[in-house]
Order: sequence, then C-alpha cells, then structure tokens
Amino acid sequence: MGKTYNQETIHQVTLGFAALITDLLFPEFTEAIRFWVLGIVIILVGMPHGSLDHIIAYHSFPEKNKTEKRIWFYGYYTALMAAYAMLWIWFPLFSFLIFLLITLYHFGQADAERFQLPSLPKNILLYSRGLTIVGLILYGSDPVYISEVVEVITGFPSLSLISGYVEIPVLTLTFASIYPIGYLFVLSFLQRNELPAIYLLDALIVPALFAIADPIFAFSVYFGGWHSYNHIRTMLNYLNNRDLDVSMNWFYKKTLFLSLISYAALAALYFIMQAFGDEDLLVGLLFILISVLTLPHIFIVETMYRKFR
Repeated sequence: MGKTYNQETIHQVTLGFAALITDLLFPEFTEAIRFWVLGIVIILVGMPHGSLDHIIAYHSFPEKNKTEKRIWFYGYYTALMAAYAMLWIWFPLFSFLIFLLITLYHFGQADAERFQLPSLPKNILLYSRGLTIVGLILYGSDPVYISEVVEVITGFPSLSLISGYVEIPVLTLTFASIYPIGYLFVLSFLQRNELPAIYLLDALIVPALFAIADPIFAFSVYFGGWHSYNHIRTMLNYLNNRDLDVSMNWFYKKTLFLSLISYAALAALYFIMQAFGDEDLLVGLLFILISVLTLPHIFIVETMYRKFR
C-alpha cells in the first residue's frame, strides 16, 4: 500500500467528516448550496475525468494505427451512448436498474483500486462498497426525495419496492453496514500492516455521509472527493506506466476541449429545466445524462484496469 494513497485517504476522510459535521450543524445551509457544490464538482473533476477516455483507449490498443483507433473509439462511444439513450426513452425503469448496477460496480472499482490485494478480497471490498453507496443513494438520509426523483424519470417510486416489507431506518442501517462489515471481514484475514487504520475510518465515514447528510450534498462530496479523484489518479498512473509523463496539469489541458462541450450541454439542460421549474426533473435528467456518459466510460476503464494489472 503506497504512502500516497494513505495520505490521500486521510484527506478524504477529513473532507467527509467536515461535510458531515457541516450538514449536522447547518442543514439549511447545505440544502441551499447542494446544487452549487454538485455543479462545482462536475466542472472540476466530474466531466474532466470522463474526457480522458479517448487517450486511455488509444494507449490500450497499441497494435492499431491512429486512424483505426479514432474510428473505433468514436464509433463505439457514440453508438453505445445513443443505444442507451434510446433505451431510457423506451424502457426507463429497466435503464435505471442498469444504471444502478453499473454505478455499483464502477464506484466500488474506483475506490478498491487503492488496495494492493489479491482479487478475492479486493472484489469483496469492491462489491460491498458499491452496494453500500448505491443502496444509500436510494434509501439513505432522504429516501422520499430520491423516490420522487426516481418516479419522475421511471414512473416508478423507489419507495414502493419496500412498502410494507421493511422500515426505512432498518434498510438504511443495513446498507450502511454492508461495506464496514465487508471491510472487517477482509481485514480479519490480513496482516495488520496491510490495511492501515485510516481505511477503517474511510469505511465508516462514507456510509455515515450518505446515511445522514443531504443526499445531493453527500453525493457531490463523495463523487468529487472520492470517486472522480481516485479514478483520475488511477488513469494517470496507467498512462505513466505506458511511458507517458503525465500530471494533473497535463490532465486538465488534455481534457479541456471535451469538458467545455460537456459544460455547454449541462448549461443548456439547466436553463431548459429552470424554464419548467421542476427540480426533481432537473436532478433526474442530470442522472440520466451521467448514466449515458458512464456506460461507454465503464467499458473503457475496465480495459484499462485489466491491462494495468
């Protein structure tokens, strides 16, 4: 386990703790700024971290020439995004379930890459962490609000899945416990120095953030402070291992053009939804947009992870 990852996890835990305390002490404040925080996170790391996919793809297939790489990448990316967008139009509930599954895997994968562990314990951490995050996005601190958003985009409120079967606090606690239990299970089979104590705090603060804080605020803090940053670090490490000398400055320069296009699309979506005055619809469409961008992205990074190992 590299010291750099340990130090970054300390920073992440500190960020999560500060965000949690802020929400507990000033809930009205966090509710007022939650979309500003989400917007800043998407601009600074959210969109840029997905705008590196073409470079990752080019360096993953050195046997192809430059023209073949471009045709393959843009054809694949466009076709998959279009297909998934159409699926959202025809089968919104099915598409939403796909989004939950890919989010579970993708979030867990990006965070578990910090652990230099064999595949079985790493996969336990991957899936348990992903399940905790996705479960708490749906049934965390404000499941009624999230259920309304889900109903707007799928026609099916997520609370109806559990109505009459389980109490919300019990379900929240269950999902919040999955990753810490998975972490402790893995820890019990390892030497004490293989997983420093800071990772136990990390296993507790992330579920607490989603279970207690405002859902949009919690997602924003996690998406920027953990997922996107961890993912960027992994991609830069991958490219450095491909004999490129890359850094965060290089990353932002390389992703600027595609990020600007994404920002323009987000701005257009925002102003259109503002005209309708429907916050739930705005949040729902934002997550649809993220899902459409994430599906081809996850296949690119899966190739990267396999080649990296």
